[in-house]
Amino acid sequence: MYDYISIHYHDYTNKIRTDILENYLTRSLGFTKVSHLRFTKEVIGEVVNLTGIHANLNGSYAFNTLEGIEEVNLIEIDVPRYTNDIIEKTISEIAVQITKEFSWIIDEDHGLN
Repeated sequence: MYDYISIHYHDYTNKIRTDILENYLTRSLGFTKVSHLRFTKEVIGEVVNLTGIHANLNGSYAFNTLEGIEEVNLIEIDVPRYTNDIIEKTISEIAVQITKEFSWIIDEDHGLN
């Protein structure tokens, strides 16, 4: 099990086109695309992974591949196993920037306190 931050529209109905998400993450937030809807960024020596996901209306999902997905309604940021205050602050800032850009929310059940 790992810690993660979930970011989504309040009822999962608002979706983001994958090309718009990719451009925002790579150009504005400095992430590197690893594969379709999977991104990574190094923060003070720790790797932060981010995944765009197409979930159902209650936020559940299951997938073998993200290939072919053209819109997402959930973003998960994996919190590295080893963190410190600076890493946590940076991840928090990333999450807040995403929520502001797309008018989404940080899920109260996952991630940031």
